Amino acid sequence: MLRRTLEFFFPPTVSTPDELKAFAAGEAAYLAQKTVIGYCRVKTLYDYEKLLKEPLFRDAQEICRWEGFASTLGDILVLIEGWLRPSDASARRKLADSLAALYPEILNEAVPAHRKDWADAIAAFQARFDESRLAEPAAPEQLVTASAKLIHELVPIADRLKRNDREVIVGDLRLHILAAHASMLKRFRRDALIAALTA
Repeated sequence: MLRRTLEFFFPPTVSTPDELKAFAAGEAAYLAQKTVIGYCRVKTLYDYEKLLKEPLFRDAQEICRWEGFASTLGDILVLIEGWLRPSDASARRKLADSLAALYPEILNEAVPAHRKDWADAIAAFQARFDESRLAEPAAPEQLVTASAKLIHELVPIADRLKRNDREVIVGDLRLHILAAHASMLKRFRRDALIAALTA
């Protein structure tokens, strides 16, 4: 308990590739889980705990959470690349390649029951990352639009009840990725990370 309290007030630094990998995976999981479960709780209110006992609802929520994680992981890695991006062209290329390699490495650590593999998600991320690494870094709140659209489509709430709620999900994700960005600014040791990722 003391360790967790200390980490809350004095979060550990991120200065190695392993620490960066843990940060990216943790923040992406938080974004997806907090948004999906929070939205379902709000829409179902007191029935949420009952619905969790229903396999159809529980399984659909789990699918939404996993697919949301695959999407928000891409958002976080794009955010990290834009902030760490060095001015030197060779270093910039090496750093982006190192970050791109984290995506399949993280995803392939766990393949959920509804999937055979993550091949399509990995291909989609690579196409997105190939574009983002050449463009000007986007503001954090601009990165989550596609994730919000995906979660809105997959979240196990009746269409008539969620029809006008995409902006609610966008707003929730924007809030969380801004918090992730603030944590990044506080915790990242930029020079050490760039050196490690471009070695």
